[in-house]
Amino acid sequence: MMGNNNKKIHLLYKFVLALLMLINASFSFAQVVPSVKISQDSTQIGDVIDIQIKLIVPADIVIKGIDFSPYLSIENKIYASDTVFLDKFADVDVLGFGDWKHSDISQPIDASKLNITSENGKQVITNTIKLAIYNMGSFEIPAPQILSEKEVDVLPTESPTLVVSLPKSVLNQDSLSINPIKDIIREEANLSDYLIYLYILGGVLLMALVGYYFYKNRNKQVEVVEEETPIILLPHEKALNALADLDKMQLWQNGQVKEYQSQLTGIIRQYLEDRYHIAAPEMTTDEISNALRNLDFDQRHTGTLRDVLQIADLVKFAKAIPEQDVHSRFMTMAVDFVEKTKMVTT
Repeated sequence: MMGNNNKKIHLLYKFVLALLMLINASFSFAQVVPSVKISQDSTQIGDVIDIQIKLIVPADIVIKGIDFSPYLSIENKIYASDTVFLDKFADVDVLGFGDWKHSDISQPIDASKLNITSENGKQVITNTIKLAIYNMGSFEIPAPQILSEKEVDVLPTESPTLVVSLPKSVLNQDSLSINPIKDIIREEANLSDYLIYLYILGGVLLMALVGYYFYKNRNKQVEVVEEETPIILLPHEKALNALADLDKMQLWQNGQVKEYQSQLTGIIRQYLEDRYHIAAPEMTTDEISNALRNLDFDQRHTGTLRDVLQIADLVKFAKAIPEQDVHSRFMTMAVDFVEKTKMVTT
């Protein structure tokens, strides 16, 4: 009698164990497994890093796309220790979506752009994107979200931590000081705020007069003006014209320091791409220096180039307030750099 009871208990135990294993397998099968790896665990403000993304999705899930909205609210893990100089969230810019051919981080990537492969009976999505963060702190890089026709479970995984700091060469500059952000001063509306509507009205009336003129003279012979042949500028001519236009805009004189430094850095990076055929807009300062070593670039100008790119990034993104002569000095350095590295034609 005792033996029969033991057999029943043993059979019941095996049944419960098999049921638990079946339930656990069904839950595991329905989970999305995200994986994120970063090319380095520390970087400087504005430098580009590679983010390797791998998403494993059950075969029965219909994938509609990928959502990068979590990247718009990456919290700074050390914000609580310094709320004056640090930002609560990362200022993130995805500079390249790799194989996905996407551009806007706030818009989902459609499934038609994803290269979905099969691995062990599951759907696998892999890609490498290029990302830059423009403020100091410690940030956990999350995985993008899978968009599907039904809700899916995501297996909790550890996100890699990226520490972003200021360039050492910039920290040694005596001309820069870090100040906290001040609140925006709002002004009450005045007459000048409504001038735009008068301009629009005047433009409409002018267009009506022009239309009436052409209507009255539609039967008259119209002189045909040949289109001018577009002038193709050399890389240094294009860069020098852009620097001259930027200088005339007087952005930093009117308090638009960030916009001024952003355009200055962009002009130099575009010049390097046009002149030496390297992807400078998507490279870090070190990557640019390494790429130029293999080209006909005079290494005597490396120091000037590094100062322009690194210190401009600091003023642009680290809330630095420089002395008045810094901006004009960097404009002079940029012009001098282009002049000394320009392509000599015979």
